[in-house]
Amino acid sequence: MKIDSQLVKELREKTGAGILACKKALQKTDGDIEAAIDILRAEGAAKAAKRESKEAREGLIRLRISDDAKKAALLELNCETDFVTRTDDFSAMADRLLDTLFTDGPDALAGEEIQEELTAAAARIGEKITIGRALLWNKDGYIGGYLHHNSRVASLVELTEKLPETGRVIAMQVAASNPTYLGETDIPAEEKEREMAIFREQIKDKPEAIQDKILGGKWRKHLTGLCLLNQPFLHDDKIKVSDYLKKQETPSGEPVALKEFVRWKLGEGGGREVVSA
Repeated sequence: MKIDSQLVKELREKTGAGILACKKALQKTDGDIEAAIDILRAEGAAKAAKRESKEAREGLIRLRISDDAKKAALLELNCETDFVTRTDDFSAMADRLLDTLFTDGPDALAGEEIQEELTAAAARIGEKITIGRALLWNKDGYIGGYLHHNSRVASLVELTEKLPETGRVIAMQVAASNPTYLGETDIPAEEKEREMAIFREQIKDKPEAIQDKILGGKWRKHLTGLCLLNQPFLHDDKIKVSDYLKKQETPSGEPVALKEFVRWKLGEGGGREVVSA
């Protein structure tokens, strides 16, 4: 029996289930909406749709880098409970979505087939399932990456030179230390002035002759937590990240520079974010 689109629309409005699920249910019942609702309830699709108001803050992060390290993808797939993240079904779905992102780009994740897969998974698993974030990097430099073993923290970095170990180590540094900026020059002027005003207030009772020296020391200490290049290096805290980079021998013989980084922690996306960079 051919199912009229208006019937599908009406069933969707009543149940919140996906288009394909509604079509199949109506085909099974020869267009009987009430019977189709019963089928969807039995299959769990309607129930899953009602979970849309719930928070989906658990999940997994997936990362992939191309063989030439010019392209990379990050994807966060969310669910409601940690139990679901440990299932093979959820893990396999995260891998499939990462494949789609890496091959077809972020726009493909908004396609009808992907949305139907998410709806079907929610019905099957019994929890709200959403794509939290997706990022596709295409860079001229060399991309290094790190995914923590619990799949809850991941990072990407772009270097000017092909240095696999350096890329991995710096990405690990980013994941562990969570810097806000790459270097001091990236800090907005208003933010720096705000911090300096706080420091000036803190040292106002110190002798004027040493205030500038104290102020400079406070600012340098502040940078070690704020800027990646100023942070103590993860594997040798006697040197800064910038010092570690200066020590690296490169294929071109030129000093390696760090161009960009990104760090994700599960649940920090603040809503759906699908971008290409």
